[in-house]
Amino acid sequence: MARRPHSFTEEDFESLEGRASKTEQKKAVQRMAALGAQLAELSVKQIQNLPVEERLIDALLDVQTITSNEARRRQFQRIGKLLRNEDENVILSYLTPKQGLKKTAQLQRWTDRLIKDGDPAINEFTKIYNATERHTLRQHVLRVHRDIKNQLPEEELAASRQKLFNYVQQVALISDN
Repeated sequence: MARRPHSFTEEDFESLEGRASKTEQKKAVQRMAALGAQLAELSVKQIQNLPVEERLIDALLDVQTITSNEARRRQFQRIGKLLRNEDENVILSYLTPKQGLKKTAQLQRWTDRLIKDGDPAINEFTKIYNATERHTLRQHVLRVHRDIKNQLPEEELAASRQKLFNYVQQVALISDN
């Protein structure tokens, strides 16, 4: 049976824009699991004070008592899935003091440089921070460029810049380990 030629329209691609591929979704879960590992290193009091769901707090407290490597790995996967329902900014605000103000300012400069320079800066950032997914980082940068080009309102532009900064911060937290 011969394949019918199908010409794709611009609408077909626009409907897929913004949707993450399966690989990107898996990488996001891995990033969240790594962030969960860093959250688990907080003290019991700090974990209990996190403004997140009770299930996540219980999972973070449970992982501190687990000694089996495989059980810990599964628990961190569970924590990663629970973290998807939480606000990234809140989670990162609790982990940012571990980085310090100097590191946060450096990451903000990286974000500005990524937007300004594009691919050369992306390549350099990827070499420095080994947990970076080049494709995901490039998509964030392209989204900011598209928003600037389309002259979106300042709030929407700030939101896309914040998403890029959150990704940069997550990668830096994970790469430092």
